[in-house]
Amino acid sequence: MLPAPSEGFPRALKLSHDFQAQVGLGLGEALVDARQLRSFMAAAKFLSFSKAAKHLGMTQPTISYQVASLERSLGLKLFVRSTRAVHLTPTGLYFFGQVQRLSAEFEAMVPQCQVPSEGSCEGGSGPGPYLDVRQLQCFLAVASSQSFTRVGQSRCRTRPGISYQVVALEKSLGKSLFQRGHNFISLTEVGRAFAEQVHDLLTDYEHVLLQAKGIEKEEGRGLTIGFLDGVLTQTLPGLIRAFSMACPGVRVKTMHVSLARMLDAILAGEIDCGFAPTFDHVCLDGVQSLVVLRDRMVAVMSEDHPFANREKLRLSHLKGQPLLSLAESVGGLGVKWHRSLCAKWGLDSSLTEYSPDFPSMFMAIGMGQGIAIQPRQILQEYGNVRIRAVALEDDDVEVEFVVAWRAEGSNPLLPTFLQGFNQISG
Repeated sequence: MLPAPSEGFPRALKLSHDFQAQVGLGLGEALVDARQLRSFMAAAKFLSFSKAAKHLGMTQPTISYQVASLERSLGLKLFVRSTRAVHLTPTGLYFFGQVQRLSAEFEAMVPQCQVPSEGSCEGGSGPGPYLDVRQLQCFLAVASSQSFTRVGQSRCRTRPGISYQVVALEKSLGKSLFQRGHNFISLTEVGRAFAEQVHDLLTDYEHVLLQAKGIEKEEGRGLTIGFLDGVLTQTLPGLIRAFSMACPGVRVKTMHVSLARMLDAILAGEIDCGFAPTFDHVCLDGVQSLVVLRDRMVAVMSEDHPFANREKLRLSHLKGQPLLSLAESVGGLGVKWHRSLCAKWGLDSSLTEYSPDFPSMFMAIGMGQGIAIQPRQILQEYGNVRIRAVALEDDDVEVEFVVAWRAEGSNPLLPTFLQGFNQISG
């Protein structure tokens, strides 16, 4: 008698049939194979079917067919085609990045699941494994039911067809995943470890597909980006331009938002993402964030200030000095941080003059009315020859600038836009 699917089986893997039902994917639907993925990834990399064909040693019609087959299987439009060129849609750009990530994770899984004491399966000397979702889903279904026949019957596939997919996977890995007997099969030690990781990978793949479908629905909605004075003003336009060129069908709007209102604007949905400094590594409630810049505060003063020629200062040196800061209605958390810093180092916050905006504050600095403690980044926008910035030696003057978005109900286009920030922050 064959053992019940749950006997001696990792608990997580009992979810495989439910997983297929929840995703709505049968073994022949939306579960793509390596040939389709290779064709898509090459075409996305070169933005050319002919260059992709040359790279893979295929014909251009074959590449075109494989990509079109992938789009039909997924129900997604990944490319915009014209007589002269092809371009990735926002959905295609997101899917390209995620397949790169999943492929790298799959490649990393293979050596982790190998056990030296177990023999390799025949044919293991061929090319290394490449992410093949159909093979992985077949393997996981067989691992769960412990029967090639049951999987074939439940998915309207023949037993040899299911067996072929699993054997092909074993050959690409160079390892046997199942012990086969006359009336039973069971996972090898390698297969058991591999199955648990495959389950997590395919669950991740499900989330990628759902996110991609959300992006496709939102392509007409566009993306609204909030920005701050002086923060990433040299970098942000180029990133937005690159995103717009990669996703020509997406409308991108920018909106100037004060630091005091940035978090509220994100949570209220007025903007899809925005930029904010975080002090003392404090997490912002209700949002997710990605660090895009790490900076240090400097003491900013007029060129003729007695401290202007020093290379470094400590905050304690500023005792008794008039200070300058943004008004709380504009600076928000930054002003609260400034006050806590004054209290910690014995600086007289009553000597602080508050300005309504950055231009007014830097005008006051140039006029010699006080010293401002600001990120060095801000000087790229407002610095001038009449102003000096002196480094602060203290440990608690570090600041991180993040791009932030709502933790719940965020714009599905965001992952594609954020790929640019992953590159500069990495």
